[in-house]
Amino acid sequence: MRKSVLKSMCLAIFMLCVTNIFAEERLITFSAGISTGIPFYGSESVSEMKVNFDNDARVIIGTLASININPIEQFTFFIGANTLGDFSWKGEQHLNFLHTDFPVGAKVYPGLGGLNLGLAYTLGFRADFIKTEYSGHINRVEAWGNGFRFHLEYNFAHSGQSQYLPSIGLAWNLMPRGNSNYDNIIMLYVMANF
Repeated sequence: MRKSVLKSMCLAIFMLCVTNIFAEERLITFSAGISTGIPFYGSESVSEMKVNFDNDARVIIGTLASININPIEQFTFFIGANTLGDFSWKGEQHLNFLHTDFPVGAKVYPGLGGLNLGLAYTLGFRADFIKTEYSGHINRVEAWGNGFRFHLEYNFAHSGQSQYLPSIGLAWNLMPRGNSNYDNIIMLYVMANF
């Protein structure tokens, strides 16, 4: 049994090396960037708080990073980490929500330059930091959930002219938050490639 596992591992490494010889991109690449977006909260209590909160300012900003495995030119596996903060405040009062998720998925390049479609399984949670005159002070972490992410992206580095060109993308993330509630997050991002 150990010999068959060792043979399988050697064969897999050999196949990755052979496919990497013919690929324009390196076998393993890294991406990191910033994002913004629009979260749609599934919980009625959170939605009511957002509607009733008379905020002076609101900022939605996040970060994302991924490790990409490129066995062939038309296909990429990736694993990453994303955070998106939704910060609203007025004086001492605030409604802050921090979405954190870890996607594992694949990108498919249909042959239109760096345009790719991606689908990922995501595991994540949302942390809430709330202080209003109505609700008082609340710090809580919602239940972890397994959702999915779909994205449309253009990777300028995919053409092979330079591995350091950026990627821009639009993503939809559906995340369960427990008690039959789902957060929908529409996200726009820019990533640097290494």
